Amino acid sequence: MALLEPEFLARLERLEIVARRLRRGVQRGERRSVRRGSSVEFADHRPYGAGDDLRFLDWNLYARLDKLMIKLFHDEEDLQIHLVLDRSASMDFGDPSKVLVAKRVLAALGYVALAGLNRVSLWSPGEGGDVGVKNLRGIRSAERLFNALERAPVGGATGLDESLRRWITTRRPRGILILASDLLHPDGSWQHLRSIVRGGLEPYCVRILTPAEEAPTLEGDLRLVDSEDETAVEISITPALLRRYQAARSDYDRQLDQFCRSRQIVLATATTDTPLETLVLESLRRSGLLK
Repeated sequence: MALLEPEFLARLERLEIVARRLRRGVQRGERRSVRRGSSVEFADHRPYGAGDDLRFLDWNLYARLDKLMIKLFHDEEDLQIHLVLDRSASMDFGDPSKVLVAKRVLAALGYVALAGLNRVSLWSPGEGGDVGVKNLRGIRSAERLFNALERAPVGGATGLDESLRRWITTRRPRGILILASDLLHPDGSWQHLRSIVRGGLEPYCVRILTPAEEAPTLEGDLRLVDSEDETAVEISITPALLRRYQAARSDYDRQLDQFCRSRQIVLATATTDTPLETLVLESLRRSGLLK
């Protein structure tokens, strides 16, 4: 199954990635953006939409293909979008699974960035080695991004904290970083995030949970096995225990939210039963990542 439907891709082409802190004080040549007609360097085409400036229609292309296409141009700005996928074993839970929703979200955001002529990279550490692609540009590169996401296997223990620290220290990335993860960590999910607030990164986190993680419906005597370290515990599910779980989860979420707010990390949370269109076109627009 394709990660994104063609009809949804067409809607994504009308959106734009928003850089909050990287707009001002950026040296010439450090960012690039689509400015119709503001530069002599042609970049790409996109389909004409209602309200587009007719001066930038490609009439030659229309004469050949009978399609209305808008010409896009490079400006001096160049914005790098770093997509980071958590594919640890805890993400392989739910129907659809958290990792599938995360892949779809990153595919959608990457497509928006590519349609806007930003540079896009994907990186995903995990069992069997890192998965990723670097420095994609232009909408024709979207298939490479989608293929890399589809091929990324899921499994193994959470390894984002040390991997992120090493990746950021080695590569010193700049631009917007978007992490898709359940942000579940035995020592607190903020351990994952300490590295991304350093340097020239503007961090966003898209947190994906299942409805069962937010409101468990378990009952009876159960043996629960951790999907990542395979430790097990035998418990009896009672209403009192479920209340304790909800209290612990609320405290965990509160600490995570406080950590992100204090470090200007934008955190958006959704469950796997949220329609992708709602998550991307509504929730992420409200977060300020898209417009």
